[in-house]
Amino acid sequence: MSRKDPQVNMRIPEELLDILDGKAKENHRSRTAEVIFRLKQSVANDEQSKQASA
Repeated sequence: MSRKDPQVNMRIPEELLDILDGKAKENHRSRTAEVIFRLKQSVANDEQSKQASA
């Protein structure tokens, strides 16, 4: 990830932010890296589900 990547500003419930922060710490990642990892995982799971149902 570079400084040239677009930035996204969003609201997120505090309890979810706390969970993300805890998971990021457990996984030795920044909050941003944890969100990106989890989003990529979700997209990959969606693709696998599409392929399995086809």
